Amino acid sequence: MKIVILDVVHTFLGSLDFPVRSDAYKLLKLLEQYGHSLSMPVAKPIGGGLWELRLTGRPQIRILYGFCEGIPIVVLALRKQRSALPRSSIALARKRFREYCG
Repeated sequence: MKIVILDVVHTFLGSLDFPVRSDAYKLLKLLEQYGHSLSMPVAKPIGGGLWELRLTGRPQIRILYGFCEGIPIVVLALRKQRSALPRSSIALARKRFREYCG
């Protein structure tokens, strides 16, 4: 399955230390292979048609995506610093997803 990763996500992932970046791209490879079949602890629905890929450890990285016509669209990646994702990050991910998907 093809996945679409927005440039801002590639830029963020490129700023990470190599081991963390490598693990993040492994998660994206799982998304590419399994799509909707991914579940906890790797992927978790966050509502509004969005999901998060979960990279645990230090730092904790979250990669947010949704499905547009069956294709995963990766719209945001961030360092998770609190127990819950910031509402502003979720709102930004929804905005990017709507802009991409129409």
